[in-house]
Amino acid sequence: MRKNGIMQKLLCGLVLCAALLGSSAATAPLLPYPARLMEVSAAEPVMLWDETESLRGKRTSSSSWQEYVSISETSIVLSVGEKRELFMIGNRKLPVSWRSKRSRIAGVSEDGVVVGISAGTTEVIAETGGREYRCTVRVEAPALSKTRLEGTAGSNFQLRVNGTKRKILWKSSDTSVVKVSSAGKLAFLRPGTAEISASVGSTKLVCRVTVFNTMAGAVVSGCLEGLTKTDARIAERAHEIYAETISDDMTLVEKILAIHDYIVEHTEYAYAEYQNGTLSDMPCAFSPEGVLLKQRAVCQGYAETMELFLDALGAENRLIYGLGVNGGEKISHVWNLVKLDGSWYHIDATWDDPVVDGKDSGRVYYDYFLMDDAAMKKDHIWQKKDYPAAKGGEYKDYGYRQLAEEYRAAGRYLENLEDYADEIAARCAAGEWECELMFSGQELPETDAMLRRVAALVPGKGIKAYFRYVRCGNYTILTTEIVAEEGRKS
Repeated sequence: MRKNGIMQKLLCGLVLCAALLGSSAATAPLLPYPARLMEVSAAEPVMLWDETESLRGKRTSSSSWQEYVSISETSIVLSVGEKRELFMIGNRKLPVSWRSKRSRIAGVSEDGVVVGISAGTTEVIAETGGREYRCTVRVEAPALSKTRLEGTAGSNFQLRVNGTKRKILWKSSDTSVVKVSSAGKLAFLRPGTAEISASVGSTKLVCRVTVFNTMAGAVVSGCLEGLTKTDARIAERAHEIYAETISDDMTLVEKILAIHDYIVEHTEYAYAEYQNGTLSDMPCAFSPEGVLLKQRAVCQGYAETMELFLDALGAENRLIYGLGVNGGEKISHVWNLVKLDGSWYHIDATWDDPVVDGKDSGRVYYDYFLMDDAAMKKDHIWQKKDYPAAKGGEYKDYGYRQLAEEYRAAGRYLENLEDYADEIAARCAAGEWECELMFSGQELPETDAMLRRVAALVPGKGIKAYFRYVRCGNYTILTTEIVAEEGRKS
C-alpha cells in the first residue's frame, strides 16, 4: 500500500511539471484555477472539479447536476378548461416525457401544457435524465349562482361563485346600470342591461343582468326612468323622504318606525271630505299621491304609502282590506301587515293619526304599530283565513318603548310616581311652569303634595293647575300646567 501511494504522488508531480513546462509568460496557465495535489487510494472514486461548482468553492461528482434539476411548479390549481404550462429547470436540455396520473381530471401535452378536465386532484409527472419530477394539480369547476338575472332599480342581489376557493375578480360592463362589489354584491341602479363577470384565474364566468324600474326601486335609487308622469312625481318625493329619514346604520324596524312617524306627522286625514261625501272629487286621497303630494288622504292612501316604503325597504308585507269599528259603526278600512324576523305584525298608520273634534290630533300614536291579532281584533275585522296570522313577538309595543327611551334621554321620564311632586316643584322653581312627563302604567300621580310644594314658590298668590294626559299603550304622558293668579309665572 505504501508503494502505491508513492507512485501516485510521483504521477501527480509529473502532471504538475508538464503543466508548468507548457506555459509561458505571455500565456495563461492551462488550468483555469490552481491545481491541487490529491492523495487518493485506488479504492476511492476519483473526484473531478465541476467548473460551475468550483467557482462556489464546492467539489461534486460528475453526476451531481441532477440535484439542481426541478419542475417549474410543484402544485397548481386550475379551473375546468384552464391551461398552465410547466417546464423543467436545469436539465441541460435533455428530453422530457410528460404524463398525467389521472388523465380524466387533468391532461398534459408533450410540451408540458396542463389542462383542467374535471374537478378533482391528480399529479403531472415529468421524466428526464432517468428521474421523475411531480406537480400536484387540483382542478376546480367554478360556476356562478346565476347566469341570468332580472332586478329592479334600487334593489340589491348577492351573486356567488361556487366550486372554488381562489380569489374572484368581479367586474360590471356598465356601472351606471349595475355596480358590483369585490364580494359580488350587485346594486341595481337604473333600467338597462349589463354583464357581470367573475374571473377565476384565466376562467371568466358571466351573468347577464336586466334591470327594470318600479316605484319601490325609484324610492331608493331616485331613478325615474320608465315611470309615468304622476308616478315619477310621487317617486321623486318619496325618494327625498327616504333620503332624509333613512340611514344605513338603522335596523329594519327602526326604518319602519321612522316611515310610520313621517306619514303620521305629515298627513292630515281627509275628514271634511269624508263627512260631506266629496271624497269622489279627491281620488288622490286613496293613493300615495294624497299623502306625499297633497298631505291629505284617507286610510287607503295611508296604507298604500306605507306599502310603498315597506317594498322599498325590502320588507315582506301585505295590505289588509277589512272593517274598522268606531263607536259601534263598522266602516271599510285598509291597513298593513309586515313580517319581521319571521313574525307578522299589524300596522295601522291611519288610526295612529286620530282625528279629535274634526281636527288632526297633532301627536303620533303607536296603538296600532306592530301589533298582534289579539290586540287588533278589538276594533278591526278581517277575513283571517285570507291573511297570515300575526302572533306578534319581540317588536310588540316597540313604538311606545322607543318613545319611553326618548323621554328618558331628555330627562322627562318618571321612574317612580312618588317623585312627581318633587319633579314639578323643581321645574317650576327653574321657571318651567308647563311640563310634560312620561311614566309607566295608567295610574295618575297624587297632586295635592305637588300643589303645596308649588304654592310655596309663589307666596301670597293663588295658583291653578291644569292637567292633560294621554294613554300610550302601557305608558302615560302627563302634561302639568301651573298658573298663578296674575297669569302664568315666567
